[in-house]
Amino acid sequence: MAGGIVLLALAPAVDPLGRLLLVPAGLAALAAGLRDLLLTPVLTADTGGLTVVEGVRRSRVAWGEVARLRTVRDRRTTLLEIDLDVRVVVLSRRRLGAPAEEVLAELEQLRRAA
Repeated sequence: MAGGIVLLALAPAVDPLGRLLLVPAGLAALAAGLRDLLLTPVLTADTGGLTVVEGVRRSRVAWGEVARLRTVRDRRTTLLEIDLDVRVVVLSRRRLGAPAEEVLAELEQLRRAA
């Protein structure tokens, strides 16, 4: 969110073309920061299933609807991938607040207990 504020604060100091780039980027960063502040936690689980934040909405999913849980590695970090047959939810360590491997292990335990 701080990045969005900085970008918007710099907008008056640049030329019109710079503003055309800075303002949408600043608004997008600000929106993402607000989403992260307001929609927490991003993932909760119990023996009945998962509740996950996708974009700006929460979805409740029963364990039977979860096709696969796994971690995947992108260029910089390990991500948690939740395959829900019709869509895939990918969450980073930053959004989860814990390493993806640890979250995966806990989810697998809950899934087995269900």
